[in-house]
Amino acid sequence: TDSIFLHQPTQSQIKSLIDWSISEFKIDLDVDKVYRYVTFSGLKKNYLGVFNDGSVDIKGLVGKKRNTPEFLKKLFMDVVEILGKVQSPKDFEEAKMKIRSVVRDYYVKLKCRELNLDDLAFKVKLSRDLDHYVKTTPQHVKAAKLLEKFQHRRLGAGDIISYVKVKGEMGVKPIQLARIDEVDVDKYIGHMETTLRQILEAIGINLDEIFGVRSLDKFFFKK
Repeated sequence: TDSIFLHQPTQSQIKSLIDWSISEFKIDLDVDKVYRYVTFSGLKKNYLGVFNDGSVDIKGLVGKKRNTPEFLKKLFMDVVEILGKVQSPKDFEEAKMKIRSVVRDYYVKLKCRELNLDDLAFKVKLSRDLDHYVKTTPQHVKAAKLLEKFQHRRLGAGDIISYVKVKGEMGVKPIQLARIDEVDVDKYIGHMETTLRQILEAIGINLDEIFGVRSLDKFFFKK
């Protein structure tokens, strides 16, 4: 479904657009939603709109995906909550400062390994039994096979696998077998970037400035 976003149109302008669309293209337009403001990620069907009551409408942004780790969901919703309270341009600038602070706090916690494995876990359901994965082996399947091998558990279609991304050849481990010091922090920082960059760049916040110079991190944070 295609949409047209209008900035503060009058009722007369809306009516003129609807009449023109019917006359020129035989397409009947209607007002669907009215936002207090909206931010666009630059990608198709990816945006965040805030209604007049402060509730937030999220379309296509990564932070609301079901298998996103809990700490990223929490971070994303913290950002959304801050944006939902914006009422004026002054509020918007204050909100941007708060968002920078919140994102930086999560970044530091991640670098210092202050988040637990449950916060970092990806949770994915097996769509079929493990021996049916032949051509490709997704990450959650690799984790499930490790769990079967070391805990002698029979896993199959419908089971939820919780795993974290770790350093090493396997790249993943089920949380039951993983340690926090094994976590591949850089991969999670990459997920932070993927989750937040769309929405933050739309409101003029540079993630690279929040994260700082990566090459200097090794002098201040334990790997």
